[in-house]
Amino acid sequence: MDNGNDSFEEIAMPHLNTVYRAAVAMCGERSDAEDLAQATFLKAFERFESFRKGTNCKAWLLSILRNKWIDLMRHRSTVGQVLQIDESIIAGREQNDEIKYSNCKDLLENFSDEQIIKALKSLPDQQRFPLFLVDVEQLSHEEVAQIMDMPVGTVKSRTSRARAILRTRLFSHAKEMGFAGGEK
Repeated sequence: MDNGNDSFEEIAMPHLNTVYRAAVAMCGERSDAEDLAQATFLKAFERFESFRKGTNCKAWLLSILRNKWIDLMRHRSTVGQVLQIDESIIAGREQNDEIKYSNCKDLLENFSDEQIIKALKSLPDQQRFPLFLVDVEQLSHEEVAQIMDMPVGTVKSRTSRARAILRTRLFSHAKEMGFAGGEK
C-alpha cells in the first residue's frame, strides 16, 4: 500500500461509523444508507489529494455525504423511484408501567435507535440533517453551517424547529408506551 492509502485509512476511515449514521438519518433505510456511505467514501478516496491534512476530516466527509445525497435526490426526481419503508425493522419495546421518565433527556436515552430514526425520518430533509450533525455528531453550529453551505442562524433555526417536532413526537410515543407520566 502506498502512503496515500495509508493516510486515507488513518485519517478518513475512523469516521466510517459517523458517515454511516448520518446516511441512515438522511435516507431512513439501511440499504440506501449503506450505498450512500459507500459512495461517499469512494468519492473521498478519489479526491483525497484535495483534503487539507490537519483540517476537520469528519466535516469534509459529511460535506461529501451531503452532496452525494443531493445528487441522489436529483437523480431520483428525474428517474423516479418509490422508496418503501420496512416498518418491521422498527423495534418494539415492551411496556413497563413501573418506569417513569422525568424529562426529555431521560426519555431519549431509553429509546432504541430505530425509534429515533423513525422520528428523524418524519422530519423534513432540511431539518433532519442539521439536527443530526449538531445533536448526534455534536458538531458546532458553525461547522454544520460550513458543511451545509448556509448561515449559522439558519442552522440554529432548523435544529430548534426539529427538536421541537421530535420532542412532541417522541413524548407522545413514550406516553403511548407507558414510559412518561402526564406532565410534559
